[in-house]
Amino acid sequence: MEHLQETGVRVKWGGGRKMRKRNNGFLLAFPALAGFLVFYFVPFLITVWYSVSFGIGKREFVGLDNFKSLFENEMFLLAVKNTIQYMAVTVPVTLAGAMFLSILLQNAVKGVRFFQLSFLYPMILPIASVVLGVQFLWGESGIWNRILELIGGEPKDWLNTSAAFWVLCILYCWRFTGYYVLIYFARLQMIPREYYEYATMFGAGKWQSFWHITWPMLIPTFGFTIVLSVMNGFKCYREAFLLGGNYPDDSIYLLQHFMNNNFQNLNYQKISAAAVSIVAALLVPAVVGYVLYLIVRRGKKYG
Repeated sequence: MEHLQETGVRVKWGGGRKMRKRNNGFLLAFPALAGFLVFYFVPFLITVWYSVSFGIGKREFVGLDNFKSLFENEMFLLAVKNTIQYMAVTVPVTLAGAMFLSILLQNAVKGVRFFQLSFLYPMILPIASVVLGVQFLWGESGIWNRILELIGGEPKDWLNTSAAFWVLCILYCWRFTGYYVLIYFARLQMIPREYYEYATMFGAGKWQSFWHITWPMLIPTFGFTIVLSVMNGFKCYREAFLLGGNYPDDSIYLLQHFMNNNFQNLNYQKISAAAVSIVAALLVPAVVGYVLYLIVRRGKKYG
């Protein structure tokens, strides 16, 4: 009986320790949660109200009129189209190139440390100096125009034509590929070498080893870099602004240009509707993908 009482006391005290650990975890996370609520969630709720209302001072509910006006705006549609095209080009090319380079780096014998450091240099350089280098290459009086003049061609103002889109894509790939290489390389170093040795013993080639060992191990990291690359893609406004200003060539007029120009014009309901639309466009596929993932996972577990 005494033994049971002692055991009960132990269980009780053990449960108390677990509760204290949970409370301590909440207290540690509270500053971050409070910052998120104050600086992100509450302003987003205000933005949602602005997107369905109109007026200065006393605002009136207008329903979806702001969204209707937004999707009839040609500049917004142009910005959406350019941003989607920009993401569709830069994200796959950058991630595929980074994965290929990380695998090559994994098999390299010498110079690994040098390449690891050199991959970070593009991110360290100030963006203003990088844009100056771009203008030195593709500007109206840049090197490419000088070469065209030497071979009898006609110089172009590359940064004020549709070629500016590809210049912006090259700039993104150059800046971020090395960063993703380091992320993939760090994950590849965590894969036990015994897996590849066993696969080789049973006759697996390099492609089979990649498909059945490397790729499954890289899938979580690959998902993380997709999110990271999309976020970095939305930050490209600095480069586009320095290349073309507030109203650049139509090929690089992005959502950030639209938001910034309407903010300067104090058109809050339009930028609020645009912000809510962008968040919805990002959240809906993410939620649907997560639900499908849970369904497939549950099917594998019980099937």
